[in-house]
Amino acid sequence: MPDLRTLTRGLALLGSLASPMTTAEAQPADLPIAAATTATFPPGVRIVKTSAGAVYADRASRTLYGLDMRTVMRAGADPAVYCTGACAADWEPLLASAKARPNIRYPVEYGGDPNLPAGLYPVQSAPDWTIIQGAAGPQWVYKGWHLVFVRKGDAAGSIQYDGAERQTWNTLKYIPPPPPLIAPGNVKVAWRGDGYILTDPKSRPLYSGTCTTGCAQWLPFAGGMASAAIGQWQVGTGGDVPQWFYRGQPVFAAPDMQSVPAGGKVLQP
Repeated sequence: MPDLRTLTRGLALLGSLASPMTTAEAQPADLPIAAATTATFPPGVRIVKTSAGAVYADRASRTLYGLDMRTVMRAGADPAVYCTGACAADWEPLLASAKARPNIRYPVEYGGDPNLPAGLYPVQSAPDWTIIQGAAGPQWVYKGWHLVFVRKGDAAGSIQYDGAERQTWNTLKYIPPPPPLIAPGNVKVAWRGDGYILTDPKSRPLYSGTCTTGCAQWLPFAGGMASAAIGQWQVGTGGDVPQWFYRGQPVFAAPDMQSVPAGGKVLQP
């Protein structure tokens, strides 16, 4: 009796034969791209500001787009060479030097390639910028999965193709590396579109300030059993519960992931 993996592959093959795929089929949701880990980019790549925030761009300030190879798995055995024909007429790959040696390869199995040759990064844990053998030659890849392209004829700073073809093409948004954090263990950093903020473990913003009305919403960020200072954090015991202070100001946790009461100032690292 065939196992589940064999049956799944067989059904996928039958589906592809019954409905030949002519365009990319994106995943149900646009997968967020993790923050950058380096400020070193491929030659000619830069950061530009757009109406939707900072994005990677080429020398001509044309926005870089990522084609997530996971969205075109059903188009062929090697998604790295997906963009040919009509796709190549619209999209220009960001090529590395013709002499560049590819250092990643799309995994034979989605969960990983057990026979990955020495010297190649696993796609799942690749650094920010790597090179894969694309349809037009050695091509840059971002975060292991995202084949990098520009839209032919695109204007500098344009992001009009973000989410095109049902989220197949997505701007490569630049999220800087998170800053180093010296804080209690339950303090986290989170990117909020234009900078990092401090949050509690539930991603609720931490803030300080002076309450004037509706003070019941001001929830002290409890210090628990902590007593020793951690960096610029100290525990104050003058209130009903031990409360963390940051840079001398009492710290409160917002009631949800978005709302900060009037008079509160969100904390930044």
